[in-house]
Amino acid sequence: MSLSELLGLGMAAQFKPSGHGYIYRENAKGPPIPVSREERDRFVRRYAVHFVVQVAGFMGAVILAAVLTDAVFPTRAAPGGFVLMGALMLAIGFLLFRWVRWALAAPSRALAGRGSAPTL
Repeated sequence: MSLSELLGLGMAAQFKPSGHGYIYRENAKGPPIPVSREERDRFVRRYAVHFVVQVAGFMGAVILAAVLTDAVFPTRAAPGGFVLMGALMLAIGFLLFRWVRWALAAPSRALAGRGSAPTL
């Protein structure tokens, strides 16, 4: 397994082998859309890059939140610092969740005009 396959595991799980290609289903619930092996590999590679950027963005946002909290509440015993950091962490978590969902739905947006495969 290549590094891009490993990092793109979340995306790869949405594709199931079928004949000469794959069937894509968004979150395993969407309509089945046939794709070629090359298309599937391209989506997995792109998501692997998104994953690395997401991890780096998350780490940077947490560091920025800690610096901001320290700047606003310089005394370590201030309860407001805990509240601010907690609120910032909730916001970061929510934004990360939305970003991951958006990245995982990239094939649905790209394949929107393509008809679905017949179900058996």
